[in-house]
Amino acid sequence: MEDHINLVSCQHFFSGIGRYSFELGEEMYKSSAIQLFKPSKPSNADHFYEDQYDWIKGYFYKSFRNLHPYVLPLFIKQALNKTFDSNKIYHAHWFLSGLALSYFKNAKFVVTMHDVSLLHIHEGDQWFMKYYKWAINRFKERRVPIIVVSESAKKDTILHAKYPEELVHVIHNGINFDQFYPSKTIERSENEFNIIYTGGLGERKNLQLLLRAFQAIEKKYPFVKLRIAGMYPERTVYPKIAEALELKNVIFEGYIPDEKLIDFYHKGDLLVFPSLYEGFGFAPLEAMASSVPVLSAKGGSLREVVGEGGDFFDYDVDDLQLKISNIIDDESYRQDLIKRGSLWVKKFTWEESVRKTKEVYKSVS
Repeated sequence: MEDHINLVSCQHFFSGIGRYSFELGEEMYKSSAIQLFKPSKPSNADHFYEDQYDWIKGYFYKSFRNLHPYVLPLFIKQALNKTFDSNKIYHAHWFLSGLALSYFKNAKFVVTMHDVSLLHIHEGDQWFMKYYKWAINRFKERRVPIIVVSESAKKDTILHAKYPEELVHVIHNGINFDQFYPSKTIERSENEFNIIYTGGLGERKNLQLLLRAFQAIEKKYPFVKLRIAGMYPERTVYPKIAEALELKNVIFEGYIPDEKLIDFYHKGDLLVFPSLYEGFGFAPLEAMASSVPVLSAKGGSLREVVGEGGDFFDYDVDDLQLKISNIIDDESYRQDLIKRGSLWVKKFTWEESVRKTKEVYKSVS
């Protein structure tokens, strides 16, 4: 089995799913001969990966804008057609690449669904939701093992997708400790405090709660800034909400590439993560690895993933204001959160993720 593994990604490496593909592949390559297929065209910002890593092979595709999810599996199938081998194991890294593999009658494959939040949060349009459910049903019919990234996601998959429990495997994501690490600078300015957030800027990220809570924080602590990192903030409602609340110390940083993300974390004195739902949630763990204390909401997997490494708040403006104030006012409390996070995050390694993933491969080999 060790020499017969093909990983199939369906997103660029700067996305959450793409990061999963690269990190899992890089760790797996240390012990196995693998090939990772990824979407590629010269205009992609991550195009250089194919040149730097001999285990990564790009496949050409056209996005077709709104039709992208419907045509991408056809491009993936076309790419795999050239080298498809029914004796090899294929690992799809989301339902789109899983759908492409389902068109091969004799394919032995596993699908990482990550979570099935689309089934109960309904972020897609009506046609996309039907398409998503249809793909999951195809996997069920073929009894394809699927991987989800938390116990919470497993419960949702069994409940909302009606997926057979024996086919759903929980494997936590890992953290790259070469990329995320404590700052060498210990001293902090007493006249500056940065609350940070990084991640998606969609509706379920619930940043309006953080902005409303920050209104009182900014008045009480004029030296505190809120720095929000995420792609295309100008396309979201959040800058307008900040303007309506007359917030002066909110900075929308825009997209921060992976190689500069550690610098963003090192600017932070506190990460606040208000998401309504997460299948996993990379940012809180990355912050812990970077010695930034974490204050998190409780949606989806966040209680499980943040665990003993951070503290939690209710979905309530007053409660969030109080929790933030406590951390600003009490440096010993903040340092305790840093220590707890540093210990907790060590549980999440890509080495362990790969070990458990290979156990799932055995069920289809």
